Amino acid sequence: MTLRSALVAMGLSVAAGQALSQDVPLTEQDILTQIVGKTIEWKMFDGKIVNVALAPTGKATVSGAYNDVGKWRMDSAGGYCTTWNKAPMNESCVKLVRREGVLVSLREGAVRASVVSAK
Repeated sequence: MTLRSALVAMGLSVAAGQALSQDVPLTEQDILTQIVGKTIEWKMFDGKIVNVALAPTGKATVSGAYNDVGKWRMDSAGGYCTTWNKAPMNESCVKLVRREGVLVSLREGAVRASVVSAK
Protein backbone atom coordinates (compact mmCIF):
# COMPACT_ATOMS: atom_id res chain seq x y z
CA MET A 1 0.00 0.00 0.00
CA THR A 2 1.39 3.37 -0.95
CA LEU A 3 1.55 6.28 1.45
CA ARG A 4 -1.12 8.09 -0.55
CA SER A 5 -3.61 5.19 -0.46
CA ALA A 6 -2.94 4.74 3.27
CA LEU A 7 -3.70 8.43 3.88
CA VAL A 8 -6.87 8.24 1.78
CA ALA A 9 -8.02 5.14 3.70
CA MET A 10 -7.27 6.88 7.02
CA GLY A 11 -9.20 9.96 5.92
CA LEU A 12 -12.22 7.86 4.94
CA SER A 13 -12.07 6.04 8.27
CA VAL A 14 -11.99 9.32 10.21
CA ALA A 15 -14.85 10.74 8.13
CA ALA A 16 -16.95 7.60 8.73
CA GLY A 17 -16.29 7.83 12.47
CA GLN A 18 -17.33 11.46 12.52
CA ALA A 19 -20.52 10.67 10.61
CA LEU A 20 -21.43 7.98 13.14
CA SER A 21 -20.89 10.27 16.13
CA GLN A 22 -22.92 13.19 14.81
CA ASP A 23 -25.88 14.42 16.83
CA VAL A 24 -29.31 13.48 15.51
CA PRO A 25 -31.81 16.15 16.56
CA LEU A 26 -35.22 15.09 17.81
CA THR A 27 -38.13 16.38 15.80
CA GLU A 28 -41.19 18.00 17.35
CA GLN A 29 -43.05 14.70 16.78
CA ASP A 30 -40.24 12.76 18.51
CA ILE A 31 -40.50 15.05 21.54
CA LEU A 32 -44.29 14.70 21.65
CA THR A 33 -44.14 10.89 21.53
CA GLN A 34 -40.96 10.19 23.52
CA ILE A 35 -40.86 12.96 26.13
CA VAL A 36 -44.25 14.62 26.66
CA GLY A 37 -46.54 12.75 29.05
CA LYS A 38 -43.69 10.65 30.45
CA THR A 39 -41.39 11.04 33.43
CA ILE A 40 -37.83 11.25 32.17
CA GLU A 41 -34.98 10.42 34.53
CA TRP A 42 -32.03 12.62 33.58
CA LYS A 43 -28.46 12.35 34.81
CA MET A 44 -27.24 15.93 34.96
CA PHE A 45 -23.76 17.03 33.89
CA ASP A 46 -22.80 17.27 37.57
CA GLY A 47 -23.92 13.67 38.25
CA LYS A 48 -27.18 14.54 40.02
CA ILE A 49 -30.38 12.72 39.03
CA VAL A 50 -33.63 14.58 38.35
CA ASN A 51 -37.01 13.41 37.09
CA VAL A 52 -38.68 15.76 34.64
CA ALA A 53 -42.28 15.47 33.50
CA LEU A 54 -43.67 17.64 30.72
CA ALA A 55 -47.47 17.41 30.62
CA PRO A 56 -49.41 17.94 27.38
CA THR A 57 -51.10 20.88 29.15
CA GLY A 58 -47.82 22.82 29.36
CA LYS A 59 -47.16 22.06 33.05
CA ALA A 60 -43.63 20.98 33.95
CA THR A 61 -42.43 19.28 37.13
CA VAL A 62 -38.97 18.32 38.30
CA SER A 63 -38.12 16.16 41.32
CA GLY A 64 -35.10 14.45 42.81
CA ALA A 65 -31.95 16.50 43.30
CA TYR A 66 -34.05 19.59 42.50
CA ASN A 67 -37.79 20.09 43.05
CA ASP A 68 -39.94 22.63 41.29
CA VAL A 69 -42.97 23.18 39.09
CA GLY A 70 -43.37 25.48 36.15
CA LYS A 71 -44.38 25.56 32.54
CA TRP A 72 -42.84 24.39 29.29
CA ARG A 73 -43.22 25.04 25.57
CA MET A 74 -41.85 23.48 22.42
CA ASP A 75 -38.80 25.24 20.98
CA SER A 76 -38.43 25.56 17.22
CA ALA A 77 -34.72 24.65 17.53
CA GLY A 78 -35.52 20.97 18.25
CA GLY A 79 -36.07 21.00 21.98
CA TYR A 80 -38.13 22.64 24.67
CA CYS A 81 -38.03 25.64 26.98
CA THR A 82 -38.99 25.77 30.67
CA THR A 83 -39.74 28.47 33.19
CA TRP A 84 -39.59 27.27 36.81
CA ASN A 85 -41.35 28.86 39.79
CA LYS A 86 -38.38 28.69 42.22
CA ALA A 87 -35.66 29.50 39.71
CA PRO A 88 -35.14 33.01 38.40
CA MET A 89 -37.97 33.79 36.05
CA ASN A 90 -35.75 33.37 33.01
CA GLU A 91 -36.81 30.89 30.39
CA SER A 92 -34.24 28.13 29.81
CA CYS A 93 -34.17 26.16 26.55
CA VAL A 94 -32.48 22.88 25.69
CA LYS A 95 -32.00 21.09 22.40
CA LEU A 96 -32.63 17.33 22.40
CA VAL A 97 -30.41 15.07 20.30
CA ARG A 98 -29.38 11.45 20.09
CA ARG A 99 -25.62 11.14 20.45
CA GLU A 100 -24.28 7.65 19.83
CA GLY A 101 -27.76 6.28 20.58
CA VAL A 102 -28.19 8.14 23.89
CA LEU A 103 -30.72 10.94 24.28
CA VAL A 104 -28.96 14.04 25.61
CA SER A 105 -29.97 17.63 26.21
CA LEU A 106 -27.72 20.43 25.02
CA ARG A 107 -27.60 24.04 26.12
CA GLU A 108 -25.39 26.35 24.09
CA GLY A 109 -23.82 23.27 22.50
CA ALA A 110 -22.73 21.67 25.79
CA VAL A 111 -24.22 18.45 27.17
CA ARG A 112 -26.38 19.30 30.18
CA ALA A 113 -27.90 15.87 30.84
CA SER A 114 -28.43 12.39 29.44
CA VAL A 115 -31.51 10.19 29.75
CA VAL A 116 -31.33 7.31 32.20
CA SER A 117 -34.90 6.11 31.69
CA ALA A 118 -38.35 7.15 30.48
CA LYS A 119 -41.54 5.90 32.10
